[in-house]
Amino acid sequence: GRSCSRHFVDLSTRIAPVSRTNCRHYSLTARRLTTEMDQFDAVVAETLDTLTEALEELPDFIPDVPEIFDVEYNGEVLTLKIKEGYTYVINRQGPNKQIWLSSPVSGPKRYDFLDGQWLYSHDNSSMIDLLETELSELLDFEFELNTVRHCLLPFS
Repeated sequence: GRSCSRHFVDLSTRIAPVSRTNCRHYSLTARRLTTEMDQFDAVVAETLDTLTEALEELPDFIPDVPEIFDVEYNGEVLTLKIKEGYTYVINRQGPNKQIWLSSPVSGPKRYDFLDGQWLYSHDNSSMIDLLETELSELLDFEFELNTVRHCLLPFS
């Protein structure tokens, strides 16, 4: 296939300096959250909020933004449309304590939160790594989602 342009945009520094203030602060209350479900809700909110923000900023850095590039998040489901026929859907699954991702490239996956990251149990791959790889290829522009990783650290 076509190789990605060799542009590295570290969104953690280009969008905003890495610091706790860029996170949503769910992590600051995480230690006081008593139930497992409260902790799950907090880490999902941190993940989807920071991911939404990073994706919304992405067109500012891409030389050739696709005609269709739409990010929608309603508090439960994050939808990212890139080009015709390429839609990512990421949503929380409370009963299973998982995030489910549907990718137009690699299909559906269910992620569990372990050691500060969302991992796919079948191959231990990271959801953030998958998004970076697939979106970099689709957009022909390589980038990293370090803000999201940073904001999940206090939960590990």
